[in-house]
Amino acid sequence: MPSHFTFGVKRIDAALRGNAAEQGLPRAALHELHAADKGDKASTAAMALLLAQRCRALDSDNKPILWISESGEARRQGRLYPPGLAEMGLDPSHIIHVDAPDSIAVLRAAADGVRCAAMGAVIAELSGKKPKGLDLTATRRLSLSAQQSGVVTWLLRNGSDKEDPLPTSAFSRWEICAAPSIPLEANAPGQSAFDITLLRHRSGLYGLNARLEWNCDHHEFREQDIAKTPPNFGAVSPLPAVRTNHQGARAA
Repeated sequence: MPSHFTFGVKRIDAALRGNAAEQGLPRAALHELHAADKGDKASTAAMALLLAQRCRALDSDNKPILWISESGEARRQGRLYPPGLAEMGLDPSHIIHVDAPDSIAVLRAAADGVRCAAMGAVIAELSGKKPKGLDLTATRRLSLSAQQSGVVTWLLRNGSDKEDPLPTSAFSRWEICAAPSIPLEANAPGQSAFDITLLRHRSGLYGLNARLEWNCDHHEFREQDIAKTPPNFGAVSPLPAVRTNHQGARAA
């Protein structure tokens, strides 16, 4: 089993080597993704799922992705949208979605999930500046469990404090925001695009940033040529959310 997974972009993966022998990020670890702004929640969720997909694709046994979110936040902001997942090349049937009553329950469910080696990845979604129960102790528990099981774990943060983020034991911390895509032929909608910035890395790396496009056919990222990017009149989130009364809301 490969010990690391990559973005598939040579510049980024080589830079992330740090003190390790392998390029990319370690699988048996906890990583954080922070939405740059409220409107970037969907893009951050998409990035978590796409990286989880790249990680699980390294195995041949088709392990599922466990997604855990607070039920109250899901009612307010919407849930994963199966047609949107399919458009990005993700199979909704490979995602197990768990509704938890609060942030403490999210962390407990994540702790249980990450200890199960049958999972391809675990994503725990938490909202607000200081979610109850999120501290060094809770994240150390997730980190240690990830090291033992080999299950990559993502802590997905929405509405966190950029100036004073909560201390965690995550191996890496990233900021994600939606970016304008380059139109395809006949002005057709382009590939989903993201601006990513590395905020923290266990090896001391920081400030790494890039604009990436997702190729849904080949399940890989490529670095976008910013010179070809059209003016940004408001980037569109690549992963639509759906309200809970939608007939497919709970299918993912």
